[in-house]
Amino acid sequence: MLSLRHTWTISIIRTVVLGFVFVLGCLATVFTQMCGIYFFQNDPSQKQAVISLTKVHFVTLLTFVTSWINPCQISITYDSASIPESDSFKVDPNGNLLSILCPNSVFISNHQIYTDWLFIWFISYTARLADSIHIILKDLSKIPVLGYGMKNFNFMFLLRKWEADKVNLTNQLLTIDANARGLGPANNVTHVASTNVAQLLVQHWPKGNRPDQIWPYQIILFPEGTVNSAHTKLRSEKFCEKLGIPKLNHCLMPRVRGLFLTLRKLRDTVEVVYDLTTGYSDLLPTEFGEDKFTLKGFYLLGYGPAKINYHIRGFKIKDIPLGEDTVDIDDVKDEDLKKFEEWLFKIWYEKDLLLLNFYKYGTFIDVTSQSTNTEAKSKDRTVTADFKLKSNLEIIYPFATLIAAILILRLAWAATFFTLKQLSN
Repeated sequence: MLSLRHTWTISIIRTVVLGFVFVLGCLATVFTQMCGIYFFQNDPSQKQAVISLTKVHFVTLLTFVTSWINPCQISITYDSASIPESDSFKVDPNGNLLSILCPNSVFISNHQIYTDWLFIWFISYTARLADSIHIILKDLSKIPVLGYGMKNFNFMFLLRKWEADKVNLTNQLLTIDANARGLGPANNVTHVASTNVAQLLVQHWPKGNRPDQIWPYQIILFPEGTVNSAHTKLRSEKFCEKLGIPKLNHCLMPRVRGLFLTLRKLRDTVEVVYDLTTGYSDLLPTEFGEDKFTLKGFYLLGYGPAKINYHIRGFKIKDIPLGEDTVDIDDVKDEDLKKFEEWLFKIWYEKDLLLLNFYKYGTFIDVTSQSTNTEAKSKDRTVTADFKLKSNLEIIYPFATLIAAILILRLAWAATFFTLKQLSN
């Protein structure tokens, strides 16, 4: 039976209202960015603060719109043995997720649907780190308004041309690393040297730390490079056959170089790599998320997942085999790259097993296991919260600068009109 929120009448009204809110919110967010860039063009720290604030505005806007279109829940099962002791996940009496996460960190996950990054950004929002997010994704810079805004966010767009991507990615990562040490462009520091790589320049920043002016980061990266689908699954299986390794059943083989480059360039500042295994409760093991939860079906008709499930564990950067650093990632020793590849592939095979358990038992833990990872233990380490803003009043924030500007212009117009009227008398 068709539920009320899926009827065409409700869908049309919801799309018109929330579509208007989203478009206006995007314009308001970019307007705030432009104000910050203009008024603080000689003060990089303040300009960066405004850009970081608009990241919070954008995820606030997206969370508000998405939660009204498709009310859902976030369920997190975490590996307490691997994530830092200071980390935690809990739910407040109002059903809000509250998280504590390391500020300088990298999120890696399997890729199921095109909105995966939003739900991970939401987890960062619950840890009050939404202003620190950087996402590595395909080039979206040409999308009107949104593309400009995401370029200001310093999102890392990939052209899928390795020679260009490796240099652009290296420069952006080194900038993020420098800002995290307080010695980057956000603090009006200039690079000290450049190295020519593939006819492009790699910029180098001063060494050291300035702990009173740091800009933390959280990077979202999908090593698989694309969502799981019939086509990409077949391509992944052929890759496994070529290497003579077992195929994966529920995720794709990860690409190595992008993550390898990311962690090597951030090795002096990154604290932990969070490995997320993502599963959707309404998705069968024989189905593909991109087919069932299309962007059109999700945002126009409200057919999205009822629950997004995560298994989260952490890896300290010192425990990840990264080898000796090189300016050009392609100059790395073969044995160093091989060790990292083995480490990453091992994680993905474990991820595939977690997804097998999830599809079979509805939990990432094998309920038939007699080890310490029993179902009871899993429940102790699982929290479920609503995907929503802490308060719906937060939706005002993305529009605050635009509203203030309109009020100032209105007052200026009124003052001018009053002055002219007085002069005419």
